[in-house]
Amino acid sequence: MPSVHVVTDSTADIPAHLAAELDITVLPCIIAFGNEAYRDGLDLNNAEFYAKLATSKALPTTAHPPLGLFLETYAQLCRRGDAVFSIHISSQLSGTMRTALMAATALPDLPIRVVDSRQLSMGLGWQAIIAARAAQRGCTLDEVCEQVASITERVRAVAALPSLWHVQRGGRIGKAKALLGTTLRMKPLVQVLQGEVLPIANVRTWSRALKHLAEHIIASGPSMELAVLNAANPESGEVLVELLADYFPRERMLIGEAGAAITTHLGLGAVGICCVLAET
Repeated sequence: MPSVHVVTDSTADIPAHLAAELDITVLPCIIAFGNEAYRDGLDLNNAEFYAKLATSKALPTTAHPPLGLFLETYAQLCRRGDAVFSIHISSQLSGTMRTALMAATALPDLPIRVVDSRQLSMGLGWQAIIAARAAQRGCTLDEVCEQVASITERVRAVAALPSLWHVQRGGRIGKAKALLGTTLRMKPLVQVLQGEVLPIANVRTWSRALKHLAEHIIASGPSMELAVLNAANPESGEVLVELLADYFPRERMLIGEAGAAITTHLGLGAVGICCVLAET
């Protein structure tokens, strides 16, 4: 029986040490500042990206990993005897899924499953992690798919943003357009559900935004996995951790950074919570 290898993309925001521990292959998105292009996490780490975003006159754009990289990765993994479970950012937010499906279709004799996470950041990351844990337990490709399918609808990703400017500019705003037209001093809260960005609320102060974000997750019910992420704003990330302390054990929280691909569209200073709700 072939082992299963998990592939995802860098929008998953999985910490590098955890991806290595679980043997998850992370395909880098492309971040471009004008004519300068970088592979997310390889040519440009988070600290370097944050500094460049804060000072660059050229606003960055993002592109999904190229088709050739998918083809090469799938062929290499299957050549060593693995089946491939490839899970990616929501198809409503990126062309990554389309490219992954093109690669799998071009390799029809290889055991490859391509799955739409309908999420981003650690909303995608948790699904890749759960798939990798199942693979390490010796689950088959079908069983890995079933494990992930069983939790996809219970994944939540919410964020507090300094503004909606980056989301609007990148075209990923979706129904969160409802938050536009209010005073620029308002702090928007958004979520990803059913693959698209949706509004939660606009609040007047940043402290209230963080409190409302934590309350939103707590009201959703118990979580089995939870991550707190920040984009060059660890102080606010720590506030969220404290607000969630009675809801989820701190020692089990994943506390990390939003990567370049996600921060390009959310903006510096954004913070978020990504969790998998417990089965009821």
